[in-house]
Amino acid sequence: MKVIYFLVLSASFLFAQETFNTVSLSPFYTIGKYSNKTLSESKAVYGSINLNQDFILSTGIDVISLNQEQWKYDQNSFFLSGIKVFTPFYLKFASSYIKGRYSEKQNDLYNYTDENLSLTPELVYKFNWNYVGIAYNYFKASKGFQILKAQSLTLRFDTFLDFFTYLSIRPNLYIENSSKKFFSVSTKLTRWITSDFVVSGTLVAGKRRYYFDNDLLTIYNQYDLQKIVAGFNLDYSLIDEVTISGGYQYTKFENYEINYVFLGLRTKLSF
Repeated sequence: MKVIYFLVLSASFLFAQETFNTVSLSPFYTIGKYSNKTLSESKAVYGSINLNQDFILSTGIDVISLNQEQWKYDQNSFFLSGIKVFTPFYLKFASSYIKGRYSEKQNDLYNYTDENLSLTPELVYKFNWNYVGIAYNYFKASKGFQILKAQSLTLRFDTFLDFFTYLSIRPNLYIENSSKKFFSVSTKLTRWITSDFVVSGTLVAGKRRYYFDNDLLTIYNQYDLQKIVAGFNLDYSLIDEVTISGGYQYTKFENYEINYVFLGLRTKLSF
């Protein structure tokens, strides 16, 4: 498989503390520059409805294009997730479906389509201001007659260090049907500078492949091994119902690197 990479950051906060009904809409735009001279462009829209924090339904669609001198790849991604609260437990289910088309610019005879499916149930337990959980992911990718299946387990350790600081740690074990295994750990630290200004930083170490983030509805859709991810995100509330979000991410694979810049807008209506 050629370099096929997907990144869109929705800024939904999984366990938001609203006690009223909300509807949100979040468009995001992402550009990426690869060290192998590939350029990517992503346009995505996410939406969600939160019914008194008892049930949260989220969906998203992303259209991404990757271009290099000799080839191009167009991809459509669809996401759906739901959270049901059974205090003190959270039952979450998230899924993604991706279909893409690869084509050579100088050779019309060589092209193919591929698709993949990702399904992730998760059970989370809340005590005090801590969240612990375990998620199982089933992944299946196909390209022509080639089929790859994989499974992974992700643990969740989330906590408020203080009233303004939130820490999230996610160990992940990935196992392919070929018995290949990879392990990684993701860490995210979020800090409320003011009630309107939030800063977060992310660091991932280890090796992972086809990682699906069921909070952000983000899937790293590439066969190449991902080794390091580092980035930051800035959120600023223009008004109570509108927040602008932007940031940068660096990702290192075995044979190339990617620099991403993204910008988005989150709107929310309460009723």
